[in-house]
Amino acid sequence: MQWQRVEKPDFGYAVRIPRGWDERPPNLKNSPWETARFGDVPDRRHSVIVFRQPVKPDRDVMELAELVQPSLARSGFTDFEIASATMAGRPAALLRCAKHDAGRTWAVREYLSVRDGVSFCLGCGTSVPDEDEELFASMAEGFELL
Repeated sequence: MQWQRVEKPDFGYAVRIPRGWDERPPNLKNSPWETARFGDVPDRRHSVIVFRQPVKPDRDVMELAELVQPSLARSGFTDFEIASATMAGRPAALLRCAKHDAGRTWAVREYLSVRDGVSFCLGCGTSVPDEDEELFASMAEGFELL
C-alpha cells in the first residue's frame, strides 16, 4: 500500500490515507465536529471522516464510545460492539456498527482516542468490511497527534 500523509495542524493531527484518495470538505451538517473527509475517487465503497471535539479531561475512551452509540442508532445503525484498540500509539476504543438497507450493509469502525481534553475519532465506513478491516487498522495505527 502506498500512503500519503495529510497534516491538519489547526486540529492537532495528521492522518495517513492511501495514495490516490482525495480530500473533500467536511460536512458540518453531519457533525459540527467533523474536520476532514477522505475517499477513494474511483471506488466509493469506502471512506473516512475525522472528528475532533472537546471532552472532559478525564473522559475514558470506552465511555466515550458508549456515548456515541445513541447518535448512530438514531441514524439507523445497529449491531454495536466496543473493543479496546490503539490509535496514534495511544489507548483507544473501537466502536463497530452497521446500517442495513435493501440487502446492503454499510459497516462503520470508529477509532476514538482522547488527549488533554480533546477526543479524536477516525470514522471509517465501508460496504466491503472484510476487505477493508486491515486498511482501516493501518490507518488508525498511522494516525498522529501533533
